[in-house]
Amino acid sequence: MNIVINLLLFLLPILSSLLIAQTFNPLSSYQPLQAIKGAALYKKQLTNGNEAYLQVIDLAQMHIDQITGEVDNMGLNEGKYYKGEGKYYSPFFKTKLFSEVTDEYKKLYANNVFSMINCSFFEQYQSSTQLSFPIKLNGVVISGGTSPYGPIKQPKEKYYSNIHLKALVWNSKQAYITDYDQVSGAPLNQKAVNNAIVTYRYSDHPAKVLAQNQANKYQIIGTLDKDGVKGDELLLIMTVNQATLDETADLLRKLGVKGDIITVDGGRSTYLFNSQN
Repeated sequence: MNIVINLLLFLLPILSSLLIAQTFNPLSSYQPLQAIKGAALYKKQLTNGNEAYLQVIDLAQMHIDQITGEVDNMGLNEGKYYKGEGKYYSPFFKTKLFSEVTDEYKKLYANNVFSMINCSFFEQYQSSTQLSFPIKLNGVVISGGTSPYGPIKQPKEKYYSNIHLKALVWNSKQAYITDYDQVSGAPLNQKAVNNAIVTYRYSDHPAKVLAQNQANKYQIIGTLDKDGVKGDELLLIMTVNQATLDETADLLRKLGVKGDIITVDGGRSTYLFNSQN
């Protein structure tokens, strides 16, 4: 099975991988599976035997890396979002097996990985594929996106001509979710933004808009403030094995998330790795 080739890795801080510290108090219905300084993983039983997994990542304590496949083809004027349609390259990245990704992160990080999830959507099921939406990695926009289900002149579905894609931006202190401007590239065009992914607000996902909000595997992300000072330091990531997007988002709302909630790649390619579970 191939997997999406953009992933986020949540890395244990150096010298603190053995420290146990709970940075967030979820609802009592969540079972703690692993807690370290800066991150925790919980499990919640849903109805009909379904399960939800909650990750709480403290950005001040944890480091996040993005991993992509190698560029297989630079593409030709296929970037449909960043700074306007049809003006920028949107490269093809090699898809990878789960086993290949596992081998690579172990070489890079040994045992210092807390968890890993897949993020980027793609619609080309080939040995190499373009990503659906833009990504900024270590200060460089590496893809402009290609999805026909986005704010382009002639999308496959009329609804998507006017949607606002969302950008998740993070650094070593905080994260935020904001509108993505497909003409200017904001906020990815800002020098202060080093890492970001562009994706759907959960309510704009095709599974909700075009497929009657069907139940499936999904991963959604929200941000949360923990200290009362302006700025959200916590990433909350919810992974479900069989629920609707509305039900999944409601789980984050009940945990206090008030701002935008985004969805990253879901369905059968949903991938959640945790070093202990």
